Amino acid sequence: MKPHAIRLLPLVLLTMASPAFAQPAPANPVQRELIYCAGQMSHEEREAYRAKMQATRSADEKAALRASHQAEMQQRARAAGLAGQCEPRAQPARGQGGGQAK
Repeated sequence: MKPHAIRLLPLVLLTMASPAFAQPAPANPVQRELIYCAGQMSHEEREAYRAKMQATRSADEKAALRASHQAEMQQRARAAGLAGQCEPRAQPARGQGGGQAK
């Protein structure tokens, strides 16, 4: 083998092997819904709510569950003197960064 070919061999081998080390992109990333008044819920309550939402079979069932959850959380907030504190924060759109312009 020629000297310059020997020097290029590691580069060629690394180039050919690099796809094997690449991390596969998730096929369908999970889009999580913002839970109304999640800050007033325990971790267990949030997980139970998510499990109920996953168990629903139709959009109407999901809407009914959301409405009942919202009414329950508003009642809890009023009892704790936190009325108006449960409005969900808007999630920034992807690629729009949360920073302020300077």
